[in-house]
Amino acid sequence: MNKITKYLNQHINGQVFDRPSILNAYSRDKSVIEVTPRLVAIPYDTDDIQFLLKFSNDIASKNFRLPVTVRGAGQGKNGACLGEGMIISMEKLNKVEEVDEYSKLVRVQAGVTLEKLNAVLAAYNLCLPIKANEKETIGGLISTFPTDPYAKKYGSIFYFVDRLEVVLANGDLVQTISYTPHGLKNAELAQTFEGQIYREMDHLISNNVDIMRNIGLSSRSRAGYSMITHVKKEESHTFDLMPLFFGAEGTLGVITEVILKVEPIPRPSKHVLAAFPNLTGAEEYMRRVSNLNPATLDVFDARIFQIAAKHGKSLGLLEPLIDKGYYVLTTFNDSFLSAVKKMRQTLGIGANAISITIENNINADDFKEIYTLVDCYLNDENSMERPSLVDDFYISGEGLLRFEQRLKTIERVLGQELPIFGSFATSIYTVRPDFDLSNIAERKQAMQFLRYFSKVVKECGGSFTGGRSEGRVKGLVSTPELTTRERALYDYVRKIFDPNGFLNPETKLGASFADVVRHLRTSENEGIKQD
Repeated sequence: MNKITKYLNQHINGQVFDRPSILNAYSRDKSVIEVTPRLVAIPYDTDDIQFLLKFSNDIASKNFRLPVTVRGAGQGKNGACLGEGMIISMEKLNKVEEVDEYSKLVRVQAGVTLEKLNAVLAAYNLCLPIKANEKETIGGLISTFPTDPYAKKYGSIFYFVDRLEVVLANGDLVQTISYTPHGLKNAELAQTFEGQIYREMDHLISNNVDIMRNIGLSSRSRAGYSMITHVKKEESHTFDLMPLFFGAEGTLGVITEVILKVEPIPRPSKHVLAAFPNLTGAEEYMRRVSNLNPATLDVFDARIFQIAAKHGKSLGLLEPLIDKGYYVLTTFNDSFLSAVKKMRQTLGIGANAISITIENNINADDFKEIYTLVDCYLNDENSMERPSLVDDFYISGEGLLRFEQRLKTIERVLGQELPIFGSFATSIYTVRPDFDLSNIAERKQAMQFLRYFSKVVKECGGSFTGGRSEGRVKGLVSTPELTTRERALYDYVRKIFDPNGFLNPETKLGASFADVVRHLRTSENEGIKQD
């Protein structure tokens, strides 16, 4: 045990480890990289986190390098929860602390998982209507800011967060507050690090209105700190730092507690599955169905299910499987009569489909198996590996057909199939290339693919980071795409919150090809098997 580990263990209630076997367990997430930390800290309470950040900030001010990276459940796909310094794992801060069923508010620690939260809320007939990996933590969902398939109908997690408790870089504990102009003035008068942040952020925003207007109008990207456009609201004359933490990936502070707004549990969902010979027919169908306000509207290239068929999986509703084309799965969770009406309308809209099936009491279980078949594709044993290099990119409905044509060109160049799947409702899609990351030539090819693919997405009017913040991996291409003034704005935001630059410095604006290539995995990621 080194001196730093011993010192920290003497001053916190939790534990700090430097044992190689433990460090290795925190060296991976679901991304293509592997970074072994120097230390792993598992705090038991907020006081522990305050001490750890104060310690790290103090030594950073003396030019001693010990970067701090916050880790939730390790489900990230872009390497944002990996770091070479100290990992702070939130796994013990996992309590649902208070449920107000009348106000529909719940207070939770940031390390609680979506699965645990909804299990507790179910006793009150409430839920957080976010469709995401149930193993992800609430803090992780805020830090990576994914656009989930329910976001079109319910809004993303941003619309369900009422307040955050955050430990700042110097160890101070603060709560985000929506200030009126008078309240903001008082906050800025405080001779504290928090007061300094309010003063500098107010000044920064006031002097860069034109840049933020352009960010708000022209970008779907989650790169940088694009949520800065939501901090100062002219219509309500309020100022709230909370939006900055969405997609910040632990670079501005450590989220410890969250107050969430929750909803009654939706009615049981009803599904409609339609098959089309090409994306043109599927796109027209989805465009018309989207007017019915479905809960989800997902599309899958039929080649995804061909993999499952080769492994002997029962295809259920997909029998007989179409040779080529697309399947569209629509979900309605309205009242019973409204859902029935919408399903009938969907049948009429899909009159030109190869086949169309609505859910009933007999086939309900078969609808649930469709996503199991997608998992089979992602975890295909005959594949070298399908790494999550380009998951969760944004392509508008207008650009989808053009993107499909460009994707066919990439397939011919790579010599491999790249079936697309995702949500037409939110315009967030995923493609999984097939690379052997243990092969040096293919690792180089994977990096070339990353650059070229992001260029294609942009040329089709999309955003490479439209569905989730960039982390280490996507930051390689998203950061260079920022304008000079956008980059300067985001750099200054980071400097305001972390003047000594020790909070997750290799993510977001700090991502570099040299760093990512150095940490590329040389073996298959076991985490992908859980997708």
